[in-house]
Amino acid sequence: MDLRAVKAATGPELVAGAAAAARNAGGLLRDAQILAEANSPARAYALAALAVEEVGKGGSLVTLASMPDALRARAPVGRLLEWHQLKQAIGQLIAVVPYRQPGLAARVLAMPATDLAQLLSALEPPAEEADRLKRGGLYADIGQDGRIREPSEITKAEVTRQLARARLAVSSGAMMLNPEEQARLVGRPEECVELSRAAVGALAKVGYARTPDAAADVVTTMVSTLWERMTGSPAPGALAA
Repeated sequence: MDLRAVKAATGPELVAGAAAAARNAGGLLRDAQILAEANSPARAYALAALAVEEVGKGGSLVTLASMPDALRARAPVGRLLEWHQLKQAIGQLIAVVPYRQPGLAARVLAMPATDLAQLLSALEPPAEEADRLKRGGLYADIGQDGRIREPSEITKAEVTRQLARARLAVSSGAMMLNPEEQARLVGRPEECVELSRAAVGALAKVGYARTPDAAADVVTTMVSTLWERMTGSPAPGALAA
């Protein structure tokens, strides 16, 4: 992705890019389902994981579209759009917090804090598994123990779990295709602007770490900061940064 073009893009262009990512996620999921039915579980897993990532990329593009221009000019666009584990974690957030009107940020704020904290605490293990097995579905590798790992080691149970995650993410992310939602996002709703500010702060907090744990931390910090700024209350429980 041309990061300079992303920084220079208008809000409508970024929202259109998010819609394109959501459409592509649906295509990846369809291909994954075909491969699973054709008894090609490893490739099916990899494409299903990519579908979740693509939904996450759409969410990141929406975040960039919501940023004030001055903030976007200095935002870490590369980490938002090229960090696979972060896109996986954002895609999974969109899957577990259904993206419907009045938008993801508003729905996050409307959730009971304890429910949201429980959902966020469950993000890291699936994100780590998806990132590891996505590569395993495409490549043979030699582990640190010297054991050769091949795509054929991915199990049907693992594929079933990832397909279920991808269906949730794609279904929720389809809201980015809604013309009314696109028009709302172009208008930069207050909660979306605050979420974009929180995202930049969360990325600064983790620095240059690129692990599943760091990606989950970015999402948790982003949501907890949004919560605190918009409600004026400390983020409770597992949401606390």
